[in-house]
Amino acid sequence: MSPSPASAAELPPAAAGRWGRPGWTAAMLTAVLLCLTLAYWYAETQAERSRRQQAFTQAVDRIAFSIKGRIDTYQMVLRGVKGYYDGSEQIDPHEFHAYVDALNLQDALPGLQGIAYIRRFTPEQAQALTDLRIQPGGERAQYLLITHIEPNDDINRRALGYDVSTVPGALEALERARDTGELALTAPIPLRQYTAASERLGMVMYLPLYQGGVLPGSVPERRARIVGWVSAPFRMQELLQGMRPQLDRDIDLAIYEGDTLDPARRLTPPASLPDTDLQETRWMELGGRRWTLVMRPLPGFEERLQDSSGPGMAALLGAVLSLLVGGLAWVLATARERAVALALRMTDTLRRTRDDLQGTLNAIPDLLFELGPDGRIHHCRPGSAAQSLPVAGLVGRRLQDAVAEGDAAACRAALEEAARSGHASGQALRLELAGQAHWFDLSVARKAAGAPGQEAQLIALARDITERKQAEARTHQLVYFDTLTGLPNRRMLLDRLAHALAWARSAHEVGALLFIDLDNFKQINDARGHRFGDMLLNQVAQRLGGLLRPGDTLARLGGDEFVLLLNDIAPDMENAGRGALLSGERVRAALEEPYSIEAHAYSSTASIGITLFPKHGEGVEDLLREADTAMYRAKDLGRNRICFYEEAMQADVQERLALEQDLKKAVGAGELAAYIQPQVRPDGTVEGGELLMRWSHAVRGPVPPARFIPVAESSGLILRMGDWMLQQACETLARLQTAGRLVSISVNVSQRQFRQEDFVERLRAMLELTGAPPDHLILEVTESLLIDDLDNTIARMTELVRMGLRFSIDDFGTGYSSLAYLKRLPLYELKIDRSFVQDAPDDPNDTAIVQSILSVARHLKLRVVAEGVETQAQADFLTASHCDGLQGYLFGRPEPLGAWLQRQLAS
Repeated sequence: MSPSPASAAELPPAAAGRWGRPGWTAAMLTAVLLCLTLAYWYAETQAERSRRQQAFTQAVDRIAFSIKGRIDTYQMVLRGVKGYYDGSEQIDPHEFHAYVDALNLQDALPGLQGIAYIRRFTPEQAQALTDLRIQPGGERAQYLLITHIEPNDDINRRALGYDVSTVPGALEALERARDTGELALTAPIPLRQYTAASERLGMVMYLPLYQGGVLPGSVPERRARIVGWVSAPFRMQELLQGMRPQLDRDIDLAIYEGDTLDPARRLTPPASLPDTDLQETRWMELGGRRWTLVMRPLPGFEERLQDSSGPGMAALLGAVLSLLVGGLAWVLATARERAVALALRMTDTLRRTRDDLQGTLNAIPDLLFELGPDGRIHHCRPGSAAQSLPVAGLVGRRLQDAVAEGDAAACRAALEEAARSGHASGQALRLELAGQAHWFDLSVARKAAGAPGQEAQLIALARDITERKQAEARTHQLVYFDTLTGLPNRRMLLDRLAHALAWARSAHEVGALLFIDLDNFKQINDARGHRFGDMLLNQVAQRLGGLLRPGDTLARLGGDEFVLLLNDIAPDMENAGRGALLSGERVRAALEEPYSIEAHAYSSTASIGITLFPKHGEGVEDLLREADTAMYRAKDLGRNRICFYEEAMQADVQERLALEQDLKKAVGAGELAAYIQPQVRPDGTVEGGELLMRWSHAVRGPVPPARFIPVAESSGLILRMGDWMLQQACETLARLQTAGRLVSISVNVSQRQFRQEDFVERLRAMLELTGAPPDHLILEVTESLLIDDLDNTIARMTELVRMGLRFSIDDFGTGYSSLAYLKRLPLYELKIDRSFVQDAPDDPNDTAIVQSILSVARHLKLRVVAEGVETQAQADFLTASHCDGLQGYLFGRPEPLGAWLQRQLAS
C-alpha cells in the first residue's frame, strides 16, 4: 500500500535532505564532468590540428631552407670559379679540369649539370678559331661561345662551341648579369646537352667576367670590359632528386616560375593529390627571378601524425570517468566533488604542459646541453638534425674541456657571460666526436633556480655548422691556392707582397722577389704529356718549398712560373743583393738535380729574375713586372742563369716592342729584302747559295737579323716572312732552271713555320705555281725542332722528302745533337756552326769537334757544309778533312738576290 500524502509530509526534513541532495549533486557533477570531457575533447581536437599544422609548417620550412641552401651552394661554387678566373692570367683546359674536378660535383652537389666558361668573341676572332666548331652556324654581331665545360663527359661535350646567345631566354640573362655585375638566372630554356624534348629544359646561372677581375663602376664600362661569363646549368628534377635525403618524402612540392600558379610555368611534374586543408606557400628570389614553392601533405604525412588513441578515446574514457565520479560523488557527497574536479583540471593542465614542452623540444634541431655553473654537462639531448652525433660520452665532462684546445678560452668566456648577463651567443667552437672534428655555433642562456638557495643552471644550444665551415675552407683554398701544387696563387702572392712591401718600408729592411721559370718546359709538357708535366711541377714545388725560411712565401702563377718572396734579407741594398744571389743559386742548384718521374731520370734547369725592394715607391705589380723582365733577360742570355733587374732592362723591353711595331710595318711596306751567300765545293765552284733576309729601316738603318728574327718569331710575323722567302727561293730556282744554270738554294724554316698544319700544302702549291724543281730546294731547320714531337716531325719531313725536297740541320753541334735522331730523320745535309770553324785548325778542341762531325756524317752518308769560313787556313783544313761544301766571307759576302741572279744568268 503506498503511503498517503499525509504520511509523506510527515517524514523528517533531515531524511528528505539525505535522500534528495546526493542525487541532485551526483547528477550535476556528472553533467559538469561530461561538459569538461566534451571541452577536453574539443580542446584536444584543436590541439591535434595545431600540432598537425605546426609539424607541416616545420617540414615546409626545412624543405624551403634546404632548397635555398643548395642553390646558395651552387652560387658559392660559381663564385669560386669566377675567383679562379680572376686570379689566373689565362684559362688552361687542363688546370680548369683539375680545378673543377677538385669540387667533386657529382657527389658533393648532385643535380648540378656542370661548370662552363663562356667567352665573348667578335666575328673576326670567331673566324680565327680552329679548335672549336661553332654551333649553330651563321653570321652574328658577336659570338658567346662555350669554350670550357666540366665535367668533360660525353653529354657536356655536346655544348662545346655552342653560341648561347642564340638560345631563347639565355641572352637576356647574360646581358642582365653583364650590366649588374651580379648573378643572373634564366627561365627554363633548352639545354644543348640533351636531345629529347622531355629532358632538354633546364635553368642556367651566369656570373660575368671583366677585364682585370674588377667590377667596373658604370653600365657602359661593364659592357665595354666584359670578356665572358662562368655558368652553371641545372635541371630542377635532377636538383630535387639529388636532395631526396634532405626533403620530406611525404610532402608534395610544386615549384612555379614567377608569382602566379600557372600550370604552364610549373617547374616540377604535376601530381594528383587528395583534398586537404593543409597548404603552405614560400617564395624564393634567385638571380633576378622569383620562384613560388607550394607544398601539400601526402597521405603518408597524415598517417605519420595519427594517434592510435586520439581525442575520441580520451573523450570516451572521460565520459566513463565522469559517470564513475558522479556515482562516487553521490556516495561520498559534495566534499569529494571539489577534490575530483580539481584533480581533473590539474591533470589536464599537466598533460597540456608536458605535450607542449615535448613538442618544443622535438622542434629544436640542435644539440641541447644542461650545464652546471662550472660548465659540467649534466644532460645532453641531440635534436632532430643531430641524431647521428655520438654525444653520450660528453655527459659528466666540462664543456670547456670537451672543445678543441684553442677554443677553450672562448667557451669559458661565453659561459661566464651567460652566467653574468643571462645570455651569450655567436661563438663558433670545435668538438671532437668519435675521432672527427665538428664545428658548432654555441648559444648559452641562464636558467632560473628551481628552489631557494639552488644555484642557477645553464642551457646551451649547439648548432652544427660543419658543412658551412668546410665549404668556407674549400672556397678559400680554391680562391687563394693553386689546385695542382697547393701553393699560394697570384691573388695571395699579391696580398702577401703588399704586406711585405709595407713592412720593408716601415722597418727599413730590404726584401727580394725571385721570378723562376723552367727552361723548355713547354717542349717537355707537349712531348711527354700533361700528366708528366704536372708531376714535374709538383716535384719543383716540393724542392722550392724545402728552401723556404719562416716568413717567406712560395707561389705558383701558372704554367711553369713560380715566385719566391724573401723578407728581411738585409738592412741595405748591397748586402741584400748578395743574399738574394745566394738564395737564387740555391734555387738553381736544387732545380738542376735530376728528377725521378715514373722510374725515369730527367734533368731540367730554370731561369731566375731577381728584383729588390723597396726602391722608388713602386707597387706590387711593378715588382712582379721587374722580376719577370729580369727572368726574360736571363733566358735571352742562354737560360739556366740568374739576372738582377736593372732599369735598362725595361728600356730594352720597350725597345723590343717598338721594334716589333716597326717590323710589322716593314713586312707590309716591302722593306725586307732577300740576300744570298754562295756555297762552294772544295775546288771553289759555286754549287748553290743560302737565302738570307735583310732589313733596312728608314730611321734605324740596317737592322741585324740576330735582332729582328727573334722578334718575328715571338710575334708570329715569321710565318709571313718565311712564306715570302720560300716564294723567292721557288721563283729563283724556276728562272735558273729555265736558263740552264740550276744550282741548289737553301732556305731557313723556323720551327713555328714548320709546325703549321697547312705548311706542306702551301709549299706544294708554291712549287706547282712557279715550276721550281723541288730536288734543288734545301730546307734548313735547327735542332730545337727535333725535341718537340719527334714522331710527327719525322712524318712531316718524310712527306716533304717524297715530294723531292731535301733537309739540312743548321748550326749542328750547338743544340740537341743526338745520334738517335740522326738515324731516324730523312736528312740530306749537316751544317757545321761557325763557332766551331772560326778557331780551327788552331784550337785542338774545335778541330776535334769538326772532324767528329765529318766522321759521323760520312758513316750516315750525309753531306756536310761548313759555315763561317773566312781564312784560307780554315778552307785548307776543311778540304783536307773531306768537307763537301764551304760557305763564308772567303768566298763571298751576302748580296742582293736580284744582282746575284742576274750574274748567274749572264754567265
